[in-house]
This record gives sequence, C-alpha cells and structure tokens, in this order.
Amino acid sequence: MNPAGRGPVVFLGGGAVGSYVGGLLAAADVEVVLIDGWPEHVEALRGRGLKLQAPEGETLARVEAWHLMEAHRLRRLAPAAAFLTTKLYDTDWCACLLATWLPADVPVVTMQNALVEENVARAVGWGRTLGAVAGGLDVALTGPGTVCRSRHRGAGTAPVFKLGELHGRVTPRAERLAALLDRVDRAVVTTDLWRERWAKLCANTMTTGLSGLSGLSLRAVYTRPQTQAIALQLGAEALAVGAALGFRPSLFALAEDVWQSAARGEAAALAQARAAMQAQAAAMTEGGQSGTLQDLLKQRPSEVEFFNGFIAREGERVGRPAPTHAAVAAMIRDVERGRRTIGEDTLRELAAPASRDE
Repeated sequence: MNPAGRGPVVFLGGGAVGSYVGGLLAAADVEVVLIDGWPEHVEALRGRGLKLQAPEGETLARVEAWHLMEAHRLRRLAPAAAFLTTKLYDTDWCACLLATWLPADVPVVTMQNALVEENVARAVGWGRTLGAVAGGLDVALTGPGTVCRSRHRGAGTAPVFKLGELHGRVTPRAERLAALLDRVDRAVVTTDLWRERWAKLCANTMTTGLSGLSGLSLRAVYTRPQTQAIALQLGAEALAVGAALGFRPSLFALAEDVWQSAARGEAAALAQARAAMQAQAAAMTEGGQSGTLQDLLKQRPSEVEFFNGFIAREGERVGRPAPTHAAVAAMIRDVERGRRTIGEDTLRELAAPASRDE
C-alpha cells in the first residue's frame, strides 16, 4: 500500500514535474498512474519506461501510463490521491475532468505554480483540495519518456515540497501526503500555504521570463550581473504587490525590506541579495532551462499570464505598479506571436531602468 493511503497515486499531467515526481515515486515502489495528452510520451512510458536523469545519475522507472482519453478509468480506481501537474492554463478544464471521473473522497493536490487552488476547489470541492509548492526542482521533459533535473537532490537547507491544507491546519492526510513526497525530496507540511505560494511566485517571476527571453539557463540568470540587476527589480516589485495583498513572505531567506533596499542600490542589501541568488545557482548544474524557455522553444503557449502578467495586473489593481513585470510579460507575448526572437539582446530593454537602481 502507498504511504499516502490506499491505492495508486495519480498524476494528471505528465510534463516535467508530473513525470519527475511520479517517476521517482514509482522507482521507490509506489504504485503510480500518470495521465497525459502527449501520445508519444505515453507510448514511450508504456514501452521502455521513464528515464530520469539527474546530477546523481540515471534511473529507469515504470509507471502505468494512460492517454488523456482514458481518464474515465479513474472511476474504477480507489486512488490514494490525485496530483494536478498540468500547465496553468489547463487548470480549469483538468480540474473539471477530475471532478467528473475521480471518486469523491480522493484528495486532489495542486502541484503547480501560481495561485490556482481556488479554481481547483470550485471544481472538485474545497474539502478535498490541498496545495503543494515545489521549489527547486528545475526539471525539463527533454523528449518522450525522458525527464532531466538540473539541481542536486537534497541541496540547500529549505524543503523542496511544502504541502498544506487550504484552511492552514495540520491534518493526518496532509502529513501522509508530505511523507509520500519526502520519498522524492525533502517535504514538510505548511500551515501557511498562501504565503508559501506567493514566495514561490516571486521566485519564479524573477527568473523564468528572463531565461525565456534571453535563452540563458537558470544558473546564468542567477549569476550574471546584468540579469541579477533585472531580477532584483522583479523580486522587489513582486514582493511589494504581495505586501499590498497581505502576503509578506521571505524570499531566499531574506525579508522583503532587504530586497527593496537592494533594488534601490543600497550596498549592504545588494550584497545580501546577490549572495542569495548565487546560493540558488550553486545547487544547479549548467544548462537547466526555465519552463518559459522550454515552452517558447517548443512554440507552445507560455504561462506568462499567471506569472509576470499576473503580478503586473495585480499591481495595477492595488496601486503598486510593477513596470518591469509588465515589460517582461509584453516581450514574452511578442515572442509567442513571432514578433521578437529569443536572445540576450532582448535584455537591453530591461537592463537600463534596472541599472539606474544599482
């Protein structure tokens, strides 16, 4: 039996995150069902299995893989839990699919970026919705049946997974699900899911768009002075918007006021912020691409409207403008529409205002 309870663990969405987490659970002898809409990926999983590449080495895992059109088979299962690991723009209809076919007592965990728990809860029910924040996975689906992680497992001091109930209380099921995720990398139960969500959103919006626009790896974004300066502006703007909404998370163990001071160019705070970004890079291998860059290179829609676009819209709504986020979002939309090419030249439009604050 799975440590999370009865039956298999279901992942709806077999992209990088779903495949990596589901694959490592399967390698740890947990029964896993992975459902995905990419036929070649599903057939590869059914054939040779799932190849998991990481700095520590390579693992071959066996998961039960279903095509999306087979999701109706869920009604005959008694899963321990279902993890929603789709792209953000697919959240609503995938949550409805789970609501249609998943037995009504099965918990549903959103393992996505941004704040979509309310969308999922409206479809499947508030009482069975949980959120899992995954930080520092840095995974990419490099081809059918192959997923690669560019960050060392167990690196750093912070947990990779922070799983919580929407109401903030610690429950036996949250503890069971956290114990399950702990088989993949360090996991804890959080009593403040929303604050953790905003902290992860800030971290994502600092780097994923810059990687997507420039073509640089995440490690390069964290370590190059030019991208560090832009990331500082993005982080400070996102934290300011969050504060106006009632979220006051730390970011890479630094308080909001440190990031604001760093964005204004105050030397001591600037040194702290740059050291925090360097520490993030230290756990990574070179070449890891952000999700936005992966999407743009594959000519798929990006999640920009849930990242930089979301911060820009919320900032406008609460009177805390986020112009750097608005600029990044606009430029990514241009790349998606073929009006702009990926390359380091795209950073020049963003670097000038950032450099004035150094």
